[in-house]
Amino acid sequence: MQKSNLREELKLEYLPVSVILTDEEPENAVEYDPAKLGGPCTLSAVREAARGNAVYFCESSKGCPGSKPGLGFSDDTKIPGGIEYFLSCGRGEGYPEGEKLKKTPEAAKTYYDNLPKKVMNSKYILFKPVDQTDSDNAKLVIFLATPDQLSALITLFSYESGSTENVIMPMTSGCSSLVKLPLAELKKDNPRAVVGLVDIWARPLFESNIFALTVPFKSYLEMESNSKDCFLQAKTWDGVKKRL
Repeated sequence: MQKSNLREELKLEYLPVSVILTDEEPENAVEYDPAKLGGPCTLSAVREAARGNAVYFCESSKGCPGSKPGLGFSDDTKIPGGIEYFLSCGRGEGYPEGEKLKKTPEAAKTYYDNLPKKVMNSKYILFKPVDQTDSDNAKLVIFLATPDQLSALITLFSYESGSTENVIMPMTSGCSSLVKLPLAELKKDNPRAVVGLVDIWARPLFESNIFALTVPFKSYLEMESNSKDCFLQAKTWDGVKKRL
């Protein structure tokens, strides 16, 4: 695949990352290892791929307790005391401390039960720089972008649509926002893009001004094509362009 025109136009620091689902162990890629990639968070693998190095996961790969459901390998997060207490107030002595992301266990349970289920159907998930991608199994593309760059990406994703509801920005885990929810969107007639890195636990893995946008791979190809003749070449973009 050719180099990303979008990366050049928007001066993206990070490479766009493709998300590939496959049943064959990826070649020229390393299996995710928290000890080598800076910690247990799955997003360390995305960061590594955005720097040019392919990383893959399988169901037995190491990671935080939320990585398997966040990537879609499992629909169950096995947290002692229950996920609803972990996400809220905690269950007390002998159990993990509550993260207080939800006010009550009831709200946390409703939230968790409403998350997409059964989004994965492959043995491996591979994060790979998009300009190294030549695969029919590529499902998604992840952009890491500043707010100014994100505004352009969202506008370009919506370029051919008449809808005002093309993008969502959910409060969820980092890996869910980059992988699980976007994979679930692919099952819809008009998949939405998903803004990620809202997860306050995961945000310190990246610079303070970096967010993510995950789009279907098909949409990425359309965005690349449209980027050569759109608002990016008009005066509309000049005010933002000078700040990049």
